Amino acid sequence: MVAAELPSNASLAELLSARARRTPRDRLALDIIGGLLVAAAAAWARPSGWVVVVAAAACFAAYGVWGSAEVHLLPRPWPEQVTRAPLWRAVQTVAALVGVAAFVLLLFAALGVALGPIKS
Repeated sequence: MVAAELPSNASLAELLSARARRTPRDRLALDIIGGLLVAAAAAWARPSGWVVVVAAAACFAAYGVWGSAEVHLLPRPWPEQVTRAPLWRAVQTVAALVGVAAFVLLLFAALGVALGPIKS
């Protein structure tokens, strides 16, 4: 398990990084494609609480993009080098920002659904 290999005071970023390195590429692609499809379907259909579904799906898609960039940035043996490393770092940064924003939206949207309409 990934958590057993990390120190007890590992941060969330270290835990996600270790998990992304061990996740197969097809699973990361499934996170990206599935997240985008679910977000698009929920935004199109607009069922009750659709913002919560879109935000959760965006979290999955952002993790898939971030994890794919993390895999591309892994150190390689000498003959092979990471091509376009600054571009992958930029993709990783944008995916992290989108993921955090989607998570904050998920928290507030879930709170809004749980509280319901407030009349004063």
